Amino acid sequence: MTESENEIVVEKIFEAWNRHDLEALMSHFSDDVTVVTPSGRTVDKEGLRRMVAIEFSGFPDGRFQVDRMVSKGNTVWVESTFTGTHKGDWFGIPATNKKVEYPEVDMYDFEAGKVKLFKFYLDVRSIENQLNE
Repeated sequence: MTESENEIVVEKIFEAWNRHDLEALMSHFSDDVTVVTPSGRTVDKEGLRRMVAIEFSGFPDGRFQVDRMVSKGNTVWVESTFTGTHKGDWFGIPATNKKVEYPEVDMYDFEAGKVKLFKFYLDVRSIENQLNE
């Protein structure tokens, strides 16, 4: 795939996220995708599915705004801003009804039209601080 085709897939990932369409979102990741979390922990596709489901449940109005997208070869990087209201359990933190906003950087490596490696970076502590304010 070309750089622009990979960018189109990433745009579809963000569109599916913003619709909270888990199946559409997951369809863009290879069955053997490796996901690297902000802590450096790796999970597989099922682990990604569980994390996204927790995000959807914890922030039912959660949305990403893509601020910048850059691609080179088979890799696409995205800077985005997440906004949402904490209305459900989020990784053990009960709903606070507080709004959060945080920046995130994602890296998508493609193989055969699907995301083969996905890394994302965000400051989890800033989210927790917003929920505890």
